Amino acid sequence: MRGIHLSVFYYRLKQKHGGKKAAVAVARKMLVIIYHLLKNGIVYDEKKYEIPKQRQELNQFKRLTSNAKKLGYSLVPIETVSLVV
Repeated sequence: MRGIHLSVFYYRLKQKHGGKKAAVAVARKMLVIIYHLLKNGIVYDEKKYEIPKQRQELNQFKRLTSNAKKLGYSLVPIETVSLVV
């Protein structure tokens, strides 16, 4: 179940703060989600978190591209790279 939003959140926090703090943070996040679901009478939808995930990946790509340019590298798409064997 590594693809769902909460597990991605857990593993990201686990790397930074350790497993125990990450578990508590995920439990809190789950409680907040459950509270809002019950309060508003809606159904949990995992697809709601896909758009922020795509935005996060795009921002990460832009940041890595910028860092590569600062270091003097130019990025080339994989499709155009020809490997000489």
